[in-house]
Amino acid sequence: MEDNKTTVTQANEGQGTPQTNERMFTQDEVNRIVQDRLARVKVANEPDQQELDLQSRELALYARERIEENGLDKTLADELKGMDKATIDKVIKIIAPMAQRMNEPIRNAVGPTNGKAMGSDASIRTAMGLKG
Repeated sequence: MEDNKTTVTQANEGQGTPQTNERMFTQDEVNRIVQDRLARVKVANEPDQQELDLQSRELALYARERIEENGLDKTLADELKGMDKATIDKVIKIIAPMAQRMNEPIRNAVGPTNGKAMGSDASIRTAMGLKG
């Protein structure tokens, strides 16, 4: 594989007429320069571990506060770990009304009340031919 060459020209700003000085770079040199610059940019943009830990603690605190504001069970905070604020708000918006309905008494309950039947057991026993 042949080396691709890149030319760089520089203008001499000290004089009125520009002069060009040519410097030839091989493809390997260009690749190395680009890799060095990318590495510097990547290191500058990566958050460090301490910052990530701080963000996760802030989100956990936010989740606990929202849970307490809505009167939900505190154990729900463990289930919201790793979610961002928008997702936490959305989940709590869905769960809060359901949790409030769970605490309300059931109206018009259907089923036996006080263990007493509406009709007479004796008349049913007689009709069935049972003694007692």
